[in-house]
Amino acid sequence: MRNVFIDCGTNLGVVLNRFMHELPDHDFYAFEPNEKLLQSIRDEVERAAHSPRVEISHSAVWTHDGMINLFLGHHESSTVMPGKRVPTVYEQQIDYSSPVPVPATDFSSWLRRTVNPGDHVVVKMDIEGAEYPVLTKLIADGTLDLISVLYIEWHYDRFSYMTKSDHDQLVGAVSACVDVRDWD
Repeated sequence: MRNVFIDCGTNLGVVLNRFMHELPDHDFYAFEPNEKLLQSIRDEVERAAHSPRVEISHSAVWTHDGMINLFLGHHESSTVMPGKRVPTVYEQQIDYSSPVPVPATDFSSWLRRTVNPGDHVVVKMDIEGAEYPVLTKLIADGTLDLISVLYIEWHYDRFSYMTKSDHDQLVGAVSACVDVRDWD
């Protein structure tokens, strides 16, 4: 059995560093589509108290492999999902007029290749609305069962086309299989 931590939407790497400290016996994987944030992630890994295995992927967590448009805004609000409303607390809104093509990773297929049933897999998912299609695919593919604990920040309230009912239905389906912990 392996202990694995997967950071989906690593951002600046501060949270990754925290989990590296809290879970020193885990292997770490970090996914971040915004190339401008990768050096900060590397710096946070170097600052960690110990040096576990860390693999950093310049990639968006998604439903298929390939390329996807990243819509840039404040580093905490960039998204691959069109139509996201950004709270006014952020001065920088999302620029939908200039998408940046970035690599995308089929998270379900990646999980199937990377972890095994019986591994202890902790996932932190803060992917700015993409959690809905990604988790829906994990359920459909049966790979959600590979995750032990899911820390997640939900974003249904940032998209006019997502309803609270649809959100609650997905939360219920995910919670039936995984220990879900809200993240914000």
